[in-house]
Amino acid sequence: MGYELFKNRTYRGVISKGLGLYFSHFRLFFKASWLMALLYAAVFSALGTLCAIKLPAITAEIMKQTLVQHQLLSMETAWEYLFTGGAIIVLILLYIVVEALTFATVLNKLKEHQDTGKMTVSRRWLAVSTKLMGRTLKGYLFSLLVVLIPVLVIAGLFMVLLKFVTLAPVTLVTTSLILTVAVILLSFPLIYVAMKYILNKGGGYFSVLSKSYGTGFRHWGHIFTTCLIGGLLICVLMSLFCMPAIILTQANVVAQEGFLNGDPLGMPDYANLLTIVTFFLTGFVLVYLYIPILPVFYYMYGSIESYEQEKNKLEI
Repeated sequence: MGYELFKNRTYRGVISKGLGLYFSHFRLFFKASWLMALLYAAVFSALGTLCAIKLPAITAEIMKQTLVQHQLLSMETAWEYLFTGGAIIVLILLYIVVEALTFATVLNKLKEHQDTGKMTVSRRWLAVSTKLMGRTLKGYLFSLLVVLIPVLVIAGLFMVLLKFVTLAPVTLVTTSLILTVAVILLSFPLIYVAMKYILNKGGGYFSVLSKSYGTGFRHWGHIFTTCLIGGLLICVLMSLFCMPAIILTQANVVAQEGFLNGDPLGMPDYANLLTIVTFFLTGFVLVYLYIPILPVFYYMYGSIESYEQEKNKLEI
């Protein structure tokens, strides 16, 4: 079965080849990424545990003091809330970095496949090009910022207009939602831009963005359909494997709601340890459920490049 990259394919062919490459070389991808997957799982576990246990507990305590007991919030609770919020923000930023570096371990193998037509199993624990890791991190972060900044601007304008302009709140909310959806839809070509930037030497991200976004936009339907079908398949699997973590989170929230109403907490002593272990195992499994999308994006990039090359030859 051939896995050549630069060949014009439909979205079905892109998804089929991407998943075929991943599952036929799973051992290779696993060996290349397991160390970063453990680090990802540790960060995911810390973040998930704080959000599932600590944050609901502090929120319940704040509501108890302010709404039930009608007291001023104690300094101890306020500092605890600020510390937890700060820790969550730091962990989210760390999560983004670790996720990007986990992607780099897979993209390193895809880069090897692009250059040589094959992939080899490395004998080292973490055999990733530092340049490729840097390009992956920059490509991931810059793409995220290109989407996030307009969304934050829209949110800021919404808050300003809501305060100073006499428009119906429903009109402002509807307009903000339409603009946000438009930004998200326009961000799909960034996947092609990021893959082109990461897998090729030379040129900064914004240089590649200015030259390649138009190409990606011309193939918007192909990119959107590939993301929609591939994303749905992965989301279904992820939702199944995330179920234990979701159930534990819901149990913790319900327990805190009962505690707020004067009931005993109702959670066993080992709940914290169980939550930590569950989120760790879930995070590790999640890595190998969502990184199959990278070979799919890889073949999508190859298909677009092949189409553009054929188009240029015909024009000549």
